[in-house]
Amino acid sequence: MNVGCGGWHGHGDIYRAHSPCVGQVQDEATYRVGQPGSDWIPKTVKGMQVYWVHARLPAAIRIHSRCDEHGDSSLEQFTDHLRIDWTSWTVRSRTHERLLGRDALRTVVDGSLDGIEMKLELLVVKKNGCLFDLSYIARPEAFDSVRSAFGRVVSGFDFPVEEA
Repeated sequence: MNVGCGGWHGHGDIYRAHSPCVGQVQDEATYRVGQPGSDWIPKTVKGMQVYWVHARLPAAIRIHSRCDEHGDSSLEQFTDHLRIDWTSWTVRSRTHERLLGRDALRTVVDGSLDGIEMKLELLVVKKNGCLFDLSYIARPEAFDSVRSAFGRVVSGFDFPVEEA
């Protein structure tokens, strides 16, 4: 399948890393994602690889990969790096678990972005030289009601993906 320079074509269940197109460096991974459900709308947003917003509630799910050039920091340090741009950030819980056969860190955070209170669930994992961060972000009053969609996305997450 020729997908040109890659991306989230048709907003399906595979994100394809950009191949070395003119002026681009391949620093992404090709990975599979679970689907959050029919209430989630896929969006193409600059700087985001995979991104959904909820149709009725203030909530979003996103996935990002970076291969090479990310250093050898701990999962805690990579998670803390995600706080850039947040005006407040309070970690509520951190748990280690297995994802992709590797150690992963799940962190729940209360945060504020430009005065808007949010709650986040972040899952960070490293495999085969790639760093993945999977995020669920919602207003506190909506967080628990659609959190299960993030679980579906994570349960379908797979890497590496064999290209046909």
